[in-house]
Amino acid sequence: IIKKPSDAVKLGIGFITEDRKDEGLMLDASIRENIGLPNLESFSPKGLIDKKNEQDFVDLLIKRLTIKTASSEISARSLSGGNQQKVVIAKWIGIQPKVLILDEPTRGVDVGAKREIYQLMNELTDRGVAILMVSSELPEVLGMSDRVLVIHEGTISGELNKADATQERIMTLATGGK
Repeated sequence: IIKKPSDAVKLGIGFITEDRKDEGLMLDASIRENIGLPNLESFSPKGLIDKKNEQDFVDLLIKRLTIKTASSEISARSLSGGNQQKVVIAKWIGIQPKVLILDEPTRGVDVGAKREIYQLMNELTDRGVAILMVSSELPEVLGMSDRVLVIHEGTISGELNKADATQERIMTLATGGK
């Protein structure tokens, strides 16, 4: 039973909110602090944070996600929208999730960052991570999804597999049609 965020993390569930600035990041904290936060237990097995292990972990994720920054110690606020989103993703990848919920994962990021996020999503699914993506962008849904669940007025109005998912079918289901 999940009653608080730490319960979900222990179960291997990560959540990337659509509102990275208000809910996904601590904007005035460093990139290191943002990425390290959900992973603190792995850096502090005896109650004290092992700064070297934390820094190595953060540096690896900065490199892996190609976060453009001069240092992991600068504030998340100073990054571009795409790099802020990569920091949010990095912190949840660090928990080695079994399930990753992505709510509007590419909203407000440039085309290059979108491509990198899509590549990362594909790599994660190749490694067995289940991704639940919530998106209002139909090309994104059609390009990234193996299965599409369409919601109309709070209820699932239809389920489409990749082969059957088209913009027309999705829009018909989204507007209450059959």
